[in-house]
Amino acid sequence: MATSYLRTMVTSVACASFALLGMITPALAQDRSVWLNEGETETVTGYFFEGETITAECDVDCTDIDLYLYTELGVLVDSDDELDDFPVLVAPFEGTFSVEITMPSCSHYQGCSASISSEHGF
Repeated sequence: MATSYLRTMVTSVACASFALLGMITPALAQDRSVWLNEGETETVTGYFFEGETITAECDVDCTDIDLYLYTELGVLVDSDDELDDFPVLVAPFEGTFSVEITMPSCSHYQGCSASISSEHGF
């Protein structure tokens, strides 16, 4: 009797595990924060869905921050290098990308803080 119960429980757990596996999507990146001095660059990697919006913003000592989106092969697919402190990119397809953040303008001698995010939690 105990063996039958145990077999039923193991089968139930196994079935539930396989059902969950079908629902698992690629790991999403987390929101990121970076500290950059004027003229510095940082690159972060994340997984984005097709059409997903990627944004950045910087603190009060920054008047310009730029973003560049590259494929895994290093091909530039989107950029926002306008003179502003809130750049916006859009992933052209689902996959892993590198996001390059540059700080053209930071007035604080110790640098500026920038945060990078996306619709699904980069």
